[in-house]
Amino acid sequence: MEATIAAVDASVVRPTDTKSPTPIVRDAHGLLVRGIEALERDRIEEAIVLLRQAVALDGRSFFGHLALGIALTKGLEIPAAEQALETAVSLEPENFYAHLRSAELYHRIGVPGRANEELRAALNFARTAEEKKIARDLLAAEKRREPRRAWRPDFSSLLRRGKGEK
Repeated sequence: MEATIAAVDASVVRPTDTKSPTPIVRDAHGLLVRGIEALERDRIEEAIVLLRQAVALDGRSFFGHLALGIALTKGLEIPAAEQALETAVSLEPENFYAHLRSAELYHRIGVPGRANEELRAALNFARTAEEKKIARDLLAAEKRREPRRAWRPDFSSLLRRGKGEK
């Protein structure tokens, strides 16, 4: 059975097939808002789907990539989260929250060198006293954790150097 699509609105298209009653939204901002709302309600899988659609429609959306990176981190899709957050940083290299969320991801996966690098960047780009406090508190927490941490090799500098040589 083929599903024919009838346009209802410029931003929403509804399939006429009864198996797919959910509207297909073609509005990146609307998807971003719905994705963030799902993320705030801890509906991680729904947020990931909505935010991936938003980023697919608007690949230059800083907030789309940032929110997707946060959702993917919560959903434990670490490589995809890292890619989304790196894209957010590349879109707005001086954004405090992009660096902060990247640092949180690296802390979570046990790459303290990269996490501290991102935290220092976040601290440099912090504009308010509250943002500076957040970054300083995380740096202090990481210093307290450092003596108990099991040593793991960190090959991120080699990987970054390898990307530049290609």
